[in-house]
Amino acid sequence: MTGSPWPRGHRFADRIQARHAAVHALLEAGHSRRSIQRQLGMTYRTVKQFADAATPEELFTGQ
Repeated sequence: MTGSPWPRGHRFADRIQARHAAVHALLEAGHSRRSIQRQLGMTYRTVKQFADAATPEELFTGQ
């Protein structure tokens, strides 16, 4: 996690990385953003934010 504002094992960073990986895995499997929203229990805006971020670290701004 080079360049991350949080050390390894930080609860927030781990959760963001896991959700980012899940969203991108489902996108690569061909699921729509609406489908991902339903499967992961996220709002459409949250799924969009995760899908648009190339790396989880992009989501750490402003925290």
